[in-house]
This record gives sequence, structure tokens and C-alpha cells, in this order.
Amino acid sequence: MTHPGGIVIVNPRLAVLYVGDQSRTLEFLTGTLGFEIAADVPQGEGRRWVEVRPPGAQTCVALAAVEPEILEALEARAGRMTHGWFDCDDVDATCRDLRARGVEIVVAPEATPWREGGRWAQIRGHDGNLYGLTERGR
Repeated sequence: MTHPGGIVIVNPRLAVLYVGDQSRTLEFLTGTLGFEIAADVPQGEGRRWVEVRPPGAQTCVALAAVEPEILEALEARAGRMTHGWFDCDDVDATCRDLRARGVEIVVAPEATPWREGGRWAQIRGHDGNLYGLTERGR
């Protein structure tokens, strides 16, 4: 879609997930949720730039390491649900599969109060972060 001024934005490129431990979150997202590594580049002094994405997805998630105090302040102001939301085809089946992999289901699949006809659930990652799951297209 072309904007009258010639500006064309076609897709979100990147979302940032603030984490206290990049390696632990990377292991959860790749090992448990099946994401693929799109970039893992050393940045010097033990720092690295890490991007992951679900297989076939256009949008990546950058894992931005922050100090525990910054993460605590962010959570105090915005809540833990700001960590990440991911679409799935069937939230019930996804939760069954994740539960079998040892993932804690914090909110069992239910109707979304914010979108008529939608369904959602919330899981706790092995990294301690909370993630929302929504059914694609609902």
C-alpha cells in the first residue's frame, strides 16, 4: 500500500524484548518454543546482538539485555505482560503442547475480553518472563 507521500511500510521488522539473561531467554525461545536464530553477533565486552523469530515469520524479536534494576522498573511501570505476545493457530493445542514440554500455563486459554471472538492464554517462560498467546486472526 502506497501512502500519498510515497512512503511505504510493509511489515514490522523488529520488536524488542527486554531480558535480564539473554542466554536463558534464547534457550527458552529456541529450545522450547521452536524459534530460529536470525542473528547472534558479538558486540564486544561480553555483549551480543541477538534476534530470533518463529519459523517463516517476517518480524524478528531482538533480545535486549538490561540490568535487573531497569527490568524491575519497566515491569513496575508497564507490567510483565509487556514482554511479548505471539500468535498461534490454535491456542488450546499450543498450550497442551507447551504444558507437555514443562511450560507453566499462567492463564488457561479463554475468550479475550478486549476482542470479540478472540482467544488468548498466558505462559511463563523458563526465563521467568510472561508471554501472551493469541489465536491468529481472532
